[in-house]
Order: sequence, then structure tokens, then C-alpha cells
Amino acid sequence: MYPDAKHISTPHAYKTIILVPNITTIKLQDHFIYVTGTRGTLTLKLHKSIDVQQLHDEKKLLVYTNENINIKNKALIGTTHALINGMITGVTTGFTKKLQLIGIGYRVAVQNNIISLTIGFSHSINYTLPVEITATCPSQTEITITGINKQIVGQIAADLRSLRPPEPFKGKGIRYINEIVHNKDTKKR
Repeated sequence: MYPDAKHISTPHAYKTIILVPNITTIKLQDHFIYVTGTRGTLTLKLHKSIDVQQLHDEKKLLVYTNENINIKNKALIGTTHALINGMITGVTTGFTKKLQLIGIGYRVAVQNNIISLTIGFSHSINYTLPVEITATCPSQTEITITGINKQIVGQIAADLRSLRPPEPFKGKGIRYINEIVHNKDTKKR
């Protein structure tokens, strides 16, 4: 345990500091980091060339490498910094993605952990959600996906959007709420 960030002061040391809110706890064990907050716990396995240390007040994390400083290690430090920040945000406030269905007869319904989509096929499509993700429908044409893991929430939203992406002429399909879809002009004679 280092008393402060100045302890690591090799001439080419590359390091970043992450501030930890009071409502989250961080546990470091065997190259794993565990972040616990009001919404749950997330785990991250650290790369072998990256180290994380809690500073003396335990509300700051130091992300650094003692190996050669090269582009790869700088990128790994930045990536680890972003992943830990995302974990802290996830366990405190969570992540949300909103989708809307545009098209005649397009609707969505959520029952238990299954999203049922009617999007112009001859049958409705059922999408089963993982346990840690929740979905709600504010209306028949909107769906909100919520969870603590940013990667899983984004992947589920992308999977649902890929079932019927917005087509370029009329814009029918599934899109993110604030997504801008550029429509093509129709063929003119």
C-alpha cells in the first residue's frame, strides 16, 4: 500500500488517479478488482502489466505500470482507467439505453425477463434478458434497458436494434431515441 502517488516516481512512469465516491467500496485481490455500490458488485480482471493500488485515504485509486512505457501500456492504462470509472458509475447510478420502434404495427412488450417484439415479420421475436438487466416499456413503441454493466446494456441494445435497423428510405425500424437517421431520396424520373 502506497502512502501517496509520488511514491512511484520513475522517470518514465505513467499513472492516472481515479476518485472513488463514498458510497462505493473497492477491493483488490489477486489481480482482480471488485467494485461494490448501492446497485451491486462488478469484477474486473486486470492485465498483467497493469497495477492498481489504493492510496492512503482509500478514496483514490492509482492505475500505473512499472514496465516499459510504450504505446500499448499507455493504452492499457487508459482502458483500465475507463473500465474502472464505468464500473464505479454502474454500481452507483447504473446505465440506461432507450430504443424506439418506428413503423406501422411495430410494438414491444416486456413480460418477466422476456422482450416480445412485433416488427413486421410473420411472427413475434422473443429476446431473453440476462438476470442482471431489466427492461421497461413506457409505451408500446419504446423500450428502456437498464443495468449496472455498461458493456452488457450496450450489447443488448445493439442486438435489439440489429433485429430491424432503420431502413434508409422511410426510416422504419428500431433506433436509439436520439439517433439521427439520414433518409435517402427516392428515385426521380
